[in-house]
Amino acid sequence: MISATIETGQRNMAVLEQSVIKDNRLLPGEWYGGQLHLTTPTDQGGAQKSYTIVITVGPDRHVIDVAQGPPGV
Repeated sequence: MISATIETGQRNMAVLEQSVIKDNRLLPGEWYGGQLHLTTPTDQGGAQKSYTIVITVGPDRHVIDVAQGPPGV
């Protein structure tokens, strides 16, 4: 049981190290990346729907157009 707890803790620490910035600042020439996960809105009627997602990070503006339709279409 202790061995399994240690292994789980080590796996959790590895995931945490990958997803957390360790420094309180980035130096010139350095960059930091990440991921954004979105859940699609629930379908209400089966008709095709369009969404525009706008993400602004500092001076950068990212526009993502999404089309949602019935499964298999």
